[in-house]
Amino acid sequence: IAIMPEQRSFLQELDETVARGTRQSRLEALWHVTDLLIAGRYDEQDIWLFGEIIQRLSAEIETAARADLSARLAVIERAPSDLVKKLAFDDSIEVAGPVLRQAKSLTTEALVQNARTKSQQHLLAISQRATVPREVTDVLVVRGNSQVVNSVTRNSGAAFSQSGFLHLLRRSENDSILTESLGSR
Repeated sequence: IAIMPEQRSFLQELDETVARGTRQSRLEALWHVTDLLIAGRYDEQDIWLFGEIIQRLSAEIETAARADLSARLAVIERAPSDLVKKLAFDDSIEVAGPVLRQAKSLTTEALVQNARTKSQQHLLAISQRATVPREVTDVLVVRGNSQVVNSVTRNSGAAFSQSGFLHLLRRSENDSILTESLGSR
């Protein structure tokens, strides 16, 4: 997305304000901007700009506040994708969990990358999405612990490739709960 000159100027002013503001004033501004995003209907350019503003305001907030932000953005149909991706890759599952479970703006590629590199708790959150693409389940069934594998197997919105399903069959040989879950698919 190309940055318009007036947006560049606004973002520079915002950076200066953020640098001079108190932690409390930045947090208040963050919640105000987030509420504006949630309440309105915006085009792609506006959503991108909201994402840039929220990222700048949330750069140094505590885990609890990032978790609250993640929960608010996870349910927005058209949340800023760069911001959502950043939250999804947060090391804290309290922050990453809501967007990993619900955010529609996370791409399959981002989910695969997350599943390949993050914790078992991150994988569990991904396994609980309303839909889980084959490319993602392939990573979950190989890298996930038994809790993750059982969760994705029970998820009716999870799609499995042939190789992913074969991997599940092999894993189920020593796991009666997984065998039961596979039987119901």
